[in-house]
Amino acid sequence: MFSFPAFAGPALDTVEAGLQSMIDEGEARAIVIGLYDNGKTSVAGFGQVSRADTASPKADTIFEIGSITKVFTVLLAEEQVMAERLAWSDTLGMRLPDVDFASDAVAGVTTGELAGHVSGLPRMPDNMPMADPMNPYAGYDSALLQEFIGGYEAASLDKAFAYSNLGMGLLGEIAASAAGLSYEEAMQRDVLSGYGMSDTSVTIRDPERLAQGYSGGADMPNWNGFDALAGAGAVLSTTEDMLRFVDANFDDDNAALETLRQNTLSADSAFGWIKETHDDGDTIFWHNGGTGGYASFLGIRPETGTGVVILSASTDTGKITELGLAQVKGEELVDSSGDFAQYAGTFQLAPGLMLALFEDGGRLMGQATGQGAFPLDKTGEHEFSFAAAEIRIVFNAGEQGFDSIDFQQGGMTTVASRVADDQGPRQYTAIDVEADALSDLVGGYQLSPALVITITANDAQLFAQLTGQPAYPVFAYEEDKFFFKVVDAQLIFERDEAGNVSAVILNQSGQQRAPRIE
Repeated sequence: MFSFPAFAGPALDTVEAGLQSMIDEGEARAIVIGLYDNGKTSVAGFGQVSRADTASPKADTIFEIGSITKVFTVLLAEEQVMAERLAWSDTLGMRLPDVDFASDAVAGVTTGELAGHVSGLPRMPDNMPMADPMNPYAGYDSALLQEFIGGYEAASLDKAFAYSNLGMGLLGEIAASAAGLSYEEAMQRDVLSGYGMSDTSVTIRDPERLAQGYSGGADMPNWNGFDALAGAGAVLSTTEDMLRFVDANFDDDNAALETLRQNTLSADSAFGWIKETHDDGDTIFWHNGGTGGYASFLGIRPETGTGVVILSASTDTGKITELGLAQVKGEELVDSSGDFAQYAGTFQLAPGLMLALFEDGGRLMGQATGQGAFPLDKTGEHEFSFAAAEIRIVFNAGEQGFDSIDFQQGGMTTVASRVADDQGPRQYTAIDVEADALSDLVGGYQLSPALVITITANDAQLFAQLTGQPAYPVFAYEEDKFFFKVVDAQLIFERDEAGNVSAVILNQSGQQRAPRIE
């Protein structure tokens, strides 16, 4: 094993600058990056641990790692396979004998398909109780999980790669059952203890070293109690422990980790990992994660013996992923600042689908109809990309400037012509609102018989949650008017003659009025 005084060298200049920029711009409050290079490591911290604790985060600062948990869940399952308690060919019907499956196709899904995200199951179940908007997975127990999977009707399932939190939660339940333990107990006994990851856990054990979750300037509570979906995102860890795990991936005698990387059921994934091929032919295995107040990245490059860990108190998973991939690829990010007036405008991708390009904070941003804004990095002359979503945009010059773009994603290219700016998503500027002014808005609003918009407040930050979805921060642009950053949508609160809040209008591809119910 390596020792932490060994030095792997600093982060790439633009990666380090990007992490510091996230702190400076309020996109993150605490970030720790860990680098691994053939047994040597280095760690750097940015920002502060919490609002009250101004100390810089360190190698032993604890963060939620979100969906990076999935790598460990698949490893837990592989340990059961190696102990002959489980097989990758086992079906849900075999492993869940008490479930009365409505669909033979669902009963026939294998544990290997769950591990590779090729099960054909949906991303999430639709029977989550969502009792606490700030803790969306809490209360989803094994009974509810089995109720959903048993009743899920499908004549056939598409076995193409499709990311599924549901599938990975199921795999965690099955692996733990095979071990004869709870998910937390099995993870501790069969995975974490063997890798020396003493600060890694499924539940919070040391709150004194925990970085406070953070989003949009507000403290965010932890996602405690994943229950039956723990395998999808429940783990907390430190950069120090994650670098131990990176080191283990370069141990030629570790058959379990080798199995995960070698088992590929699609071009985009290995067991537990997302997989991509670098320009020089090297294979990069990576995963990212995001919870209500944290974003994370883990990447390894076996051919070069290098790896990267980034843990943060932030909800900008896209930016953390972009920086992590740049570091593991060893590619400096192109300076994406500058004057983007010549590129700004609205382009039609399809009837009713527009892409607005605009400058914000010295960067070119993109936002499609009904979606959130995303940053674009300059990758060449008149070329920009958003690596996290594999988007590439090339500007085409015409007689009066850039009159069209080539929009590339998923192997397809769409030529989008410039249209009038008022056809695209409107851009909003956030204004400050005192915490006391938000209390009037807190409550439930009935959007439909089955859907409620729940409004909560944390410090001076307002959050909105639709039934079955996580809570997202919303930002004021006028009095009683708020906008989402994650999606092109707005909330407009109505007041009665007495000045009491009586309803909210959701403006998203049309308007829907939701009367206040509590």
